[in-house]
Amino acid sequence: MRAKPADVFDRETEWADLIEFAGSDLPGLRIAVVYGRRRQGKSYLLRRLAEASGGLYHLATEQTETISVRRFADSLAAWLGLSAGALGFDGWEGALAGATGLMARRAESGSGPGGPPVLILDEFPYLAHETPGLPSIVQALYDEIGPGAMSARIPLRLILCGSAISVMSGLLAGTKALRGRGALELRVKPFGFRDARAYWGISSSDVAFAHNALIGGTPGYRDLVPDPAVPEDPERIGLWLARNVLRPAVPLFDEANRVVHEDPRIRDTAVYGSLMAVIAAGESSPTKIGGLMGRPSSSLSHQLGMLESAGFVERHQDMLLDRRPVITVADPMVRLHHLIIEPNLADLEAGRVGQVWDEARHTVDSKILGPHLEALAAEWITRHAQDEVGLEVGPTGHATVACREHRTSHEIDVLALERGSRPRMTGAAIAFIGEAKSRNRRPGAAELRRLEHLRDLLTAAGHDATRAVLGFFSSSGFADDLVTEARGNGILLAGLDTLYGDPP
Repeated sequence: MRAKPADVFDRETEWADLIEFAGSDLPGLRIAVVYGRRRQGKSYLLRRLAEASGGLYHLATEQTETISVRRFADSLAAWLGLSAGALGFDGWEGALAGATGLMARRAESGSGPGGPPVLILDEFPYLAHETPGLPSIVQALYDEIGPGAMSARIPLRLILCGSAISVMSGLLAGTKALRGRGALELRVKPFGFRDARAYWGISSSDVAFAHNALIGGTPGYRDLVPDPAVPEDPERIGLWLARNVLRPAVPLFDEANRVVHEDPRIRDTAVYGSLMAVIAAGESSPTKIGGLMGRPSSSLSHQLGMLESAGFVERHQDMLLDRRPVITVADPMVRLHHLIIEPNLADLEAGRVGQVWDEARHTVDSKILGPHLEALAAEWITRHAQDEVGLEVGPTGHATVACREHRTSHEIDVLALERGSRPRMTGAAIAFIGEAKSRNRRPGAAELRRLEHLRDLLTAAGHDATRAVLGFFSSSGFADDLVTEARGNGILLAGLDTLYGDPP
């Protein structure tokens, strides 16, 4: 396996998948689809792959078909060592057939770099928008020289990449032309919270948490801020945000609107923007979202589905009950825009950034930091708990349990099933029950009694919760009485230092 270039931060798994795909000696044309939101480093990664494999990387632009084909022909000519204009094609059918033919002959002659020839078409949605039949052209090429072709099958690799998630993820779905023809489908996501901390060079776990909650783990944001050096004092994170995000003159100020407009299937941006604003404000059920929009929830199914497929919102199913999902905003920057920037647009444009931040502190605490700690807690339980505290879990999410004693339903922030158990299965065994709160008041013995009560309710409801570990996630520490009870009783107490893997 070719080593990952030193200038590629993280992305070990993505690099390994791409190298395995590109370097495989399996015969015929094989296709990979790579996608993810803009600024995740997809193009950077694929350029390095092209360099490592000696492949051809071509970045498409928003041009007519004629100009796009001409630009591709010039890219191919340059890759072959020819002058611009040396090659010409009438359309994409001839261009792709000609390119793969030339690359195959070069490989057969031994004049290539070795290994299967790799052709990378970046920003593929631009090309498909001008040439709607392009996926079918790729399908025909695959059927002609792919693994099932009758003719000699020289190993060839084609990678299609794009930022319009709903377009790219749909290439291999349903009845689309390329369904069943993809050898690799790779989604490049933002960095996880630990990797994001390392990428920005933040030492303080408190600052890293607040920073990640406010702008997320998109790596490209670091190159867009005037001052990427994040202060290590949590009290100064607001000043950093004011300078780097909340000013109309800086790129990230309007980033949320740009990423919505980049998806060609999201056309009525007013409706979609209103939907995300309602969800960011805390409404999570389709019925309540529809009520605030003045529309029945059924009429918003298409829009919610589109936002989900584009990666802007997420649906979280209850781990125990078959009920309507909880819908949340997936991107912290989009959440920040709809909670802080858009409602205060006039004041921010007038330069009253400090006033806006001071007045928004309650919103930040309750609607940004609180939900984000829950998300990080679930991620930690899934990805790190086994290695770091020996807690083995299966599917993880949230849950709701009915309580006759209090005549209400209790929400469980983090609930993990045992390995082998399936969500919403009768009598599912439960491995972990946790509370995650970002607030000034530290959880204490009263909160522990609540979790014990929830465990009893789950057992009474037919679930095997007798072995479930109880745990707390807090950004402000734990009360002394809880620390005392937790000691020796198998109760998990995880502060930000634990979540971030800092030594005790």
